[in-house]
Amino acid sequence: MQDDGITYVGHATTLIELDGTRVLTDPVLGSRVGHIRRIAGPPAAGTANGLDAVLISHAHHDHLDLPSLRRVPADVPVVAPPGCARVIRRRIAREVVEVVAGTRARIGTVEVVAIPASHDGRRVPVGAPAESVGYVVEGTARVCFYGDTDLFDGMGPGGAALDVALLPVWGWGPRVGHGHMDPGRAARAAALLGPRIVVPIHWGTLAGPRVWWRADPAMPARAFAQRVAEHAPGVDVRILAPGERLTLGRE
Repeated sequence: MQDDGITYVGHATTLIELDGTRVLTDPVLGSRVGHIRRIAGPPAAGTANGLDAVLISHAHHDHLDLPSLRRVPADVPVVAPPGCARVIRRRIAREVVEVVAGTRARIGTVEVVAIPASHDGRRVPVGAPAESVGYVVEGTARVCFYGDTDLFDGMGPGGAALDVALLPVWGWGPRVGHGHMDPGRAARAAALLGPRIVVPIHWGTLAGPRVWWRADPAMPARAFAQRVAEHAPGVDVRILAPGERLTLGRE
């Protein structure tokens, strides 16, 4: 069995391997999402193999990518908030476990807890509001994942200390707006959450046309590390390039 660890596949796609359970978040596994193109290398072969579940945070196309979800074996359940569940059931035949903030679900050897996020989770800009969530994967370690969120009062899952937080620090466009975190707001979120390790995600993978940072896609991650040193100096920042893995050692 491979050691516990976290792979930053790219954007909000991470592979969490804990206690023999493999969970993939917000899978984007292709070369593009609409007009947004992948500028990082492709995901490793086998990323979607041997999964115990897929976790979806919200219904935006760069988080709920149906072509990528079809690459996941059909017997792998999807954990998602109700708005996402409706989209998936209309388009793909597979088991969907609906969750709202506070729901707990047993996945293999771990528990997955849905937690609040501050982000408009609708599939399209019009229509009824839809919830976005984050997740905590709990086993011998606690790993917190947010796909998209802004900083908000009461942020964090509570309970025991977090071992790792996976925090979005940028996006695919020239700027980030309401409902997202830039490096500074993400660093303040790291201070609120107080994990042992924080890994910046949602950067350096997808890019819209002619974005100004394209020549230096790691800029947001470096800026985040600098801000964490100011706001949360006790938190260890690990910058993983798309495809890199962090091994979770035993203490």
